[in-house]
Amino acid sequence: MKAKCVALALVALLVFALSAGAAFELRTWSTTAAAPADGGSHASSASFEMVSRTGGPFVGSAQSASFALWGCSVTPVEGAFVAMETEPLTVTLRWTVESLGDISGFNIYRAWAEDGPFEKLNEDVLPPFSPGVYEDTTVWPGSTFWYELRGVLGDGSEDIVGEPVMLRTDGTLVTRLYNASPNPFSDGTVIQLDVASASRGISLRIYDITGRVVKALHTDAVRPGRHTVTWNGTNDRGQRVASGVYFMALEAAGVRETGRLVYLR
Repeated sequence: MKAKCVALALVALLVFALSAGAAFELRTWSTTAAAPADGGSHASSASFEMVSRTGGPFVGSAQSASFALWGCSVTPVEGAFVAMETEPLTVTLRWTVESLGDISGFNIYRAWAEDGPFEKLNEDVLPPFSPGVYEDTTVWPGSTFWYELRGVLGDGSEDIVGEPVMLRTDGTLVTRLYNASPNPFSDGTVIQLDVASASRGISLRIYDITGRVVKALHTDAVRPGRHTVTWNGTNDRGQRVASGVYFMALEAAGVRETGRLVYLR
Protein backbone atom coordinates (compact mmCIF):
# COMPACT_ATOMS: atom_id res chain seq x y z
CA MET A 1 0.00 0.00 0.00
CA LYS A 2 1.40 3.38 -0.92
CA ALA A 3 1.60 5.61 2.10
CA LYS A 4 0.77 9.24 1.49
CA CYS A 5 1.83 12.51 3.06
CA VAL A 6 0.34 15.91 2.45
CA ALA A 7 2.19 19.23 2.37
CA LEU A 8 0.83 22.74 3.05
CA ALA A 9 2.84 25.85 2.12
CA LEU A 10 2.44 28.82 4.42
CA VAL A 11 4.82 31.67 3.64
CA ALA A 12 7.52 31.83 0.91
CA LEU A 13 8.39 29.92 -2.25
CA LEU A 14 10.89 27.29 -1.19
CA VAL A 15 12.18 24.14 -2.81
CA PHE A 16 13.85 21.41 -0.80
CA ALA A 17 15.80 18.56 -2.34
CA LEU A 18 15.72 15.84 0.27
CA SER A 19 17.91 12.77 0.69
CA ALA A 20 20.77 11.57 -1.48
CA GLY A 21 20.11 11.92 -5.15
CA ALA A 22 17.14 14.26 -4.52
CA ALA A 23 14.64 11.46 -4.10
CA PHE A 24 11.85 14.01 -4.00
CA GLU A 25 11.17 17.72 -3.84
CA LEU A 26 9.01 19.58 -1.37
CA ARG A 27 7.60 22.85 -2.74
CA THR A 28 5.89 25.54 -0.71
CA TRP A 29 4.05 28.73 -1.61
CA SER A 30 3.79 32.24 -0.21
CA THR A 31 0.07 31.90 0.52
CA THR A 32 -2.42 29.09 0.53
CA ALA A 33 -4.23 30.81 -2.32
CA ALA A 34 -1.11 30.49 -4.47
CA ALA A 35 -0.95 26.72 -4.02
CA PRO A 36 -2.41 24.46 -6.74
CA ALA A 37 -5.82 22.89 -6.24
CA ASP A 38 -6.27 20.49 -3.36
CA GLY A 39 -4.93 17.06 -4.27
CA GLY A 40 -2.50 18.13 -6.98
CA SER A 41 0.64 16.01 -6.88
CA HIS A 42 3.93 17.85 -6.43
CA ALA A 43 6.43 15.39 -5.03
CA SER A 44 6.81 11.67 -4.71
CA SER A 45 9.22 8.85 -4.05
CA ALA A 46 8.99 5.07 -4.02
CA SER A 47 7.47 5.16 -0.54
CA PHE A 48 5.15 8.16 -0.48
CA GLU A 49 3.56 11.05 -2.29
CA MET A 50 3.05 14.64 -1.17
CA VAL A 51 0.16 16.72 -2.48
CA SER A 52 -0.97 20.29 -1.87
CA ARG A 53 -3.79 20.90 0.52
CA THR A 54 -5.31 23.87 2.33
CA GLY A 55 -6.53 23.73 5.86
CA GLY A 56 -5.53 21.63 8.85
CA PRO A 57 -5.29 20.03 11.18
CA PHE A 58 -1.57 19.52 11.50
CA VAL A 59 -0.76 16.10 12.91
CA GLY A 60 2.79 15.75 11.65
CA SER A 61 6.05 16.59 13.37
CA ALA A 62 7.88 18.54 10.66
CA GLN A 63 7.25 22.25 10.24
CA SER A 64 9.02 25.57 9.89
CA ALA A 65 8.17 29.16 9.05
CA SER A 66 7.67 28.20 5.42
CA PHE A 67 6.07 24.76 5.45
CA ALA A 68 4.34 22.13 7.50
CA LEU A 69 3.69 18.43 6.94
CA TRP A 70 0.90 16.30 8.25
CA GLY A 71 -0.07 12.72 7.63
CA CYS A 72 2.52 10.07 8.26
CA SER A 73 3.83 7.28 6.09
CA VAL A 74 2.75 3.80 7.14
CA THR A 75 5.44 1.22 7.71
CA PRO A 76 4.77 -1.79 5.44
CA VAL A 77 3.88 -5.02 7.17
CA GLU A 78 6.91 -7.28 7.21
CA GLY A 79 6.32 -11.01 6.97
CA ALA A 80 6.37 -14.20 4.92
CA PHE A 81 3.62 -15.62 2.70
CA VAL A 82 3.68 -19.03 0.98
CA ALA A 83 1.26 -21.21 -1.02
CA MET A 84 1.20 -24.92 -1.86
CA GLU A 85 -1.29 -27.43 -3.27
CA THR A 86 -1.70 -29.72 -0.26
CA GLU A 87 -4.51 -31.81 -1.81
CA PRO A 88 -5.91 -32.06 -5.33
CA LEU A 89 -7.50 -28.68 -6.10
CA THR A 90 -6.84 -27.36 -2.58
CA VAL A 91 -4.29 -24.57 -2.15
CA THR A 92 -3.10 -23.95 1.41
CA LEU A 93 -1.82 -20.45 2.16
CA ARG A 94 0.34 -19.83 5.23
CA TRP A 95 1.84 -16.64 6.60
CA THR A 96 3.71 -15.10 9.50
CA VAL A 97 4.27 -11.44 10.33
CA GLU A 98 6.97 -9.90 12.49
CA SER A 99 4.43 -7.93 14.50
CA LEU A 100 0.63 -7.77 14.45
CA GLY A 101 0.81 -4.15 15.63
CA ASP A 102 -2.17 -2.26 14.22
CA ILE A 103 -3.39 -5.26 12.19
CA SER A 104 -7.02 -6.12 12.94
CA GLY A 105 -7.22 -9.02 10.46
CA PHE A 106 -6.20 -10.33 7.04
CA ASN A 107 -7.69 -10.61 3.55
CA ILE A 108 -6.65 -13.05 0.80
CA TYR A 109 -6.69 -11.97 -2.86
CA ARG A 110 -6.25 -14.06 -6.02
CA ALA A 111 -5.52 -13.25 -9.66
CA TRP A 112 -4.63 -15.03 -12.92
CA ALA A 113 -1.68 -12.72 -13.60
CA GLU A 114 1.07 -11.22 -11.45
CA ASP A 115 -0.21 -7.69 -12.09
CA GLY A 116 -3.83 -8.60 -11.36
CA PRO A 117 -6.59 -7.73 -11.17
CA PHE A 118 -6.82 -9.33 -7.73
CA GLU A 119 -10.18 -10.39 -6.28
CA LYS A 120 -10.81 -11.02 -2.58
CA LEU A 121 -11.51 -14.66 -1.69
CA ASN A 122 -12.68 -14.51 1.94
CA GLU A 123 -16.07 -12.99 2.76
CA ASP A 124 -15.25 -12.07 6.37
CA VAL A 125 -11.96 -10.60 7.53
CA LEU A 126 -9.66 -13.38 8.77
CA PRO A 127 -8.62 -13.12 12.45
CA PRO A 128 -5.26 -11.44 13.26
CA PHE A 129 -3.27 -14.60 13.95
CA SER A 130 0.39 -15.23 13.21
CA PRO A 131 1.13 -17.81 12.00
CA GLY A 132 -2.07 -17.92 9.96
CA VAL A 133 -3.56 -20.36 7.44
CA TYR A 134 -6.27 -20.29 4.76
CA GLU A 135 -7.44 -22.97 2.28
CA ASP A 136 -8.58 -22.06 -1.21
CA THR A 137 -10.78 -24.86 -2.54
CA THR A 138 -12.12 -22.91 -5.53
CA VAL A 139 -9.16 -23.46 -7.86
CA TRP A 140 -9.23 -25.58 -11.02
CA PRO A 141 -6.62 -27.90 -12.55
CA GLY A 142 -3.68 -27.03 -14.80
CA SER A 143 -3.82 -23.29 -14.14
CA THR A 144 -1.58 -20.59 -12.68
CA PHE A 145 -2.78 -18.44 -9.78
CA TRP A 146 -1.26 -15.46 -7.99
CA TYR A 147 -2.08 -14.82 -4.33
CA GLU A 148 -1.71 -11.69 -2.24
CA LEU A 149 -2.07 -11.35 1.55
CA ARG A 150 -3.13 -7.98 2.90
CA GLY A 151 -3.21 -6.93 6.52
CA VAL A 152 -6.27 -4.91 7.53
CA LEU A 153 -5.16 -1.92 9.59
CA GLY A 154 -7.06 -0.19 12.37
CA ASP A 155 -8.42 2.51 10.05
CA GLY A 156 -9.78 -0.10 7.62
CA SER A 157 -7.04 0.33 5.02
CA GLU A 158 -4.94 -2.62 3.80
CA ASP A 159 -1.21 -3.22 3.60
CA ILE A 160 0.40 -6.01 1.55
CA VAL A 161 2.29 -8.63 3.56
CA GLY A 162 5.43 -9.92 1.85
CA GLU A 163 5.32 -10.48 -1.90
CA PRO A 164 2.56 -12.00 -4.06
CA VAL A 165 3.10 -15.74 -4.53
CA MET A 166 2.50 -17.86 -7.62
CA LEU A 167 1.29 -21.45 -7.82
CA ARG A 168 0.30 -23.73 -10.70
CA THR A 169 -2.22 -26.46 -9.88
CA ASP A 170 -1.71 -30.05 -10.94
CA GLY A 171 -3.79 -31.82 -13.55
CA THR A 172 -5.02 -30.83 -16.97
CA LEU A 173 -7.64 -28.21 -17.68
CA VAL A 174 -10.34 -29.46 -20.04
CA THR A 175 -13.36 -27.73 -21.53
CA ARG A 176 -16.33 -28.69 -19.38
CA LEU A 177 -19.85 -27.56 -18.51
CA TYR A 178 -20.89 -28.11 -14.88
CA ASN A 179 -24.35 -28.71 -13.46
CA ALA A 180 -26.16 -25.46 -12.67
CA SER A 181 -26.89 -24.55 -9.04
CA PRO A 182 -29.56 -24.31 -7.79
CA ASN A 183 -31.45 -26.62 -10.10
CA PRO A 184 -34.51 -26.53 -10.13
CA PHE A 185 -34.56 -22.74 -9.67
CA SER A 186 -36.99 -19.82 -9.71
CA ASP A 187 -35.01 -16.58 -9.29
CA GLY A 188 -31.70 -17.46 -10.89
CA THR A 189 -29.13 -20.22 -11.34
CA VAL A 190 -25.34 -20.16 -11.60
CA ILE A 191 -23.63 -22.02 -14.43
CA GLN A 192 -19.91 -22.79 -14.24
CA LEU A 193 -17.77 -23.76 -17.21
CA ASP A 194 -14.10 -24.50 -17.82
CA VAL A 195 -12.38 -23.45 -21.04
CA ALA A 196 -9.11 -25.26 -21.77
CA SER A 197 -7.55 -22.89 -24.28
CA ALA A 198 -7.88 -19.31 -25.44
CA SER A 199 -10.76 -19.03 -27.86
CA ARG A 200 -11.90 -16.28 -30.19
CA GLY A 201 -15.41 -17.00 -28.99
CA ILE A 202 -17.48 -19.50 -27.06
CA SER A 203 -21.18 -20.21 -27.24
CA LEU A 204 -23.33 -20.84 -24.17
CA ARG A 205 -27.02 -20.96 -25.03
CA ILE A 206 -30.28 -22.03 -23.41
CA TYR A 207 -32.78 -24.10 -25.48
CA ASP A 208 -36.38 -25.09 -24.83
CA ILE A 209 -37.65 -28.65 -25.35
CA THR A 210 -38.38 -27.93 -29.04
CA GLY A 211 -34.73 -27.02 -29.68
CA ARG A 212 -35.42 -23.31 -30.07
CA VAL A 213 -32.77 -20.92 -28.67
CA VAL A 214 -34.26 -19.07 -25.69
CA LYS A 215 -31.22 -17.17 -24.42
CA ALA A 216 -27.67 -16.59 -25.63
CA LEU A 217 -25.74 -16.25 -22.37
CA HIS A 218 -22.19 -15.98 -23.67
CA THR A 219 -20.74 -15.48 -27.14
CA ASP A 220 -17.50 -13.59 -26.40
CA ALA A 221 -13.83 -14.52 -26.43
CA VAL A 222 -12.56 -15.75 -23.06
CA ARG A 223 -9.28 -16.58 -21.38
CA PRO A 224 -8.52 -20.20 -20.40
CA GLY A 225 -9.87 -21.08 -16.96
CA ARG A 226 -13.14 -21.22 -15.05
CA HIS A 227 -16.01 -18.87 -15.80
CA THR A 228 -19.35 -18.24 -14.10
CA VAL A 229 -22.57 -17.21 -15.84
CA THR A 230 -25.99 -16.54 -14.28
CA TRP A 231 -29.36 -17.18 -15.93
CA ASN A 232 -32.43 -15.57 -14.36
CA GLY A 233 -35.07 -17.37 -16.44
CA THR A 234 -35.54 -14.69 -19.10
CA ASN A 235 -35.29 -14.90 -22.88
CA ASP A 236 -33.28 -12.65 -25.21
CA ARG A 237 -36.07 -10.05 -25.04
CA GLY A 238 -35.90 -9.90 -21.24
CA GLN A 239 -39.22 -11.71 -20.78
CA ARG A 240 -39.77 -14.49 -18.26
CA VAL A 241 -39.97 -17.90 -19.88
CA ALA A 242 -42.59 -20.50 -18.95
CA SER A 243 -41.95 -23.06 -16.24
CA GLY A 244 -40.48 -26.28 -17.56
CA VAL A 245 -37.38 -28.16 -18.68
CA TYR A 246 -34.63 -26.33 -20.57
CA PHE A 247 -31.22 -27.35 -21.88
CA MET A 248 -27.90 -25.51 -21.83
CA ALA A 249 -25.20 -26.11 -24.43
CA LEU A 250 -21.56 -25.01 -24.40
CA GLU A 251 -19.52 -24.94 -27.61
CA ALA A 252 -15.85 -23.97 -27.41
CA ALA A 253 -12.81 -24.92 -29.49
CA GLY A 254 -14.61 -27.82 -31.14
CA VAL A 255 -16.02 -29.20 -27.86
CA ARG A 256 -19.76 -29.43 -27.14
CA GLU A 257 -21.12 -29.99 -23.62
CA THR A 258 -24.78 -30.03 -22.60
CA GLY A 259 -26.83 -29.95 -19.41
CA ARG A 260 -30.43 -29.91 -18.17
CA LEU A 261 -32.24 -27.14 -16.29
CA VAL A 262 -35.64 -26.97 -14.56
CA TYR A 263 -37.22 -23.53 -14.22
CA LEU A 264 -40.12 -22.96 -11.84
CA ARG A 265 -42.04 -19.67 -11.87
